[in-house]
This record gives sequence, C-alpha cells and structure tokens, in this order.
Amino acid sequence: MKVTTCQHKPCGKPFGKNADARQRYCSAACRVAASRARKATAPNGRLATVTALSAPERTPERLDDVRALWDSLIRQVAADGFMVIGASGLPVAHPGLRYFSALHAAMRDLETGTESSGTESPLEQMQRLARQTLDDYDAEHTT
Repeated sequence: MKVTTCQHKPCGKPFGKNADARQRYCSAACRVAASRARKATAPNGRLATVTALSAPERTPERLDDVRALWDSLIRQVAADGFMVIGASGLPVAHPGLRYFSALHAAMRDLETGTESSGTESPLEQMQRLARQTLDDYDAEHTT
C-alpha cells in the first residue's frame, strides 16, 4: 500500500504524485524525529524515565527530585555501561555522562546552600561521588 502523507504525526505533509512508493517521510528530519518519538514511547526503549522537577527552587523537596534524577541516571549508566554504540556504529561515551556535573552542582548547592570551598575541584568531587554511587549500586545488586 502506497503511503500518501508523511508518517511523522506532527508533519503529515502530502507527497507529490511522483513520490517513491516506499517513501514514508518527507525529509530526513521527519524520519529522525519519528524514530526518536518511537524510542521514547517504546516500553523497552532503554531510556531512563525522568520525571519533571516538581518542587520550587531552594526547597527540601527539590533536593529529593534532583537526587532521584541522579539515581536514575546512575542506574541507566550502570545498566548500559560507560561505553555505548553511537549512531555511527562506533563505541562512544554514554550520553548520560554529560549531565553528572550539572546534577552534582545542583545537589551540592541544594545541600549546602553555598558554593563549596573544599580543596577538591568540582570535577574531582563529581568523579568521587559517581564512583561511590556506582560502588554502592554494585554492592546492592551483586549480592
């Protein structure tokens, strides 16, 4: 059966009369967007489920939200591994790793209310806490 419109739901642009019978999307952008939407809604899409931060800034509930996001990200990286297969088919660093520094800074600021003045750099603190959390996760799930 020949498809007559773009299969990416928000687009729905009709194809011309001379369109290829196998064509499903009007452009590469629609094809990629549709693929991302399918993966995000797939029950086993292996994407971390992230809830929105519901608490206002500078409240104890906000720290709980950020900590839950941190734990979710740690579990996702632990399940997938530090290296994953990228779009080109080559191993790359897990895309979730880029968020650890920002989450660590948010948790630190919410916990202390001020900037840290320790001798460790923020990167060293983040690495230490990430290793500690992964070790704790491994200890819980290997026994």
